[in-house]
Amino acid sequence: MTDLKKPIRRRTINTFMHYKKRIVVIIEPGDVIGMHLERSRTVYRAPISAVFAHLAELHARRNAK
Repeated sequence: MTDLKKPIRRRTINTFMHYKKRIVVIIEPGDVIGMHLERSRTVYRAPISAVFAHLAELHARRNAK
């Protein structure tokens, strides 16, 4: 693995809900993940650790049933 020194951008294959736009995912230096809809300026950012904790919690809830 190498350390992240510049942002990496990728977009989803499928469109998101009724917006009919794909989601762009950005992994940024400083351990931050950002997302926005194509052709949109509003970027939603969160620490990668917070996203991981949230996904782990969802996984645990799903498997507890």
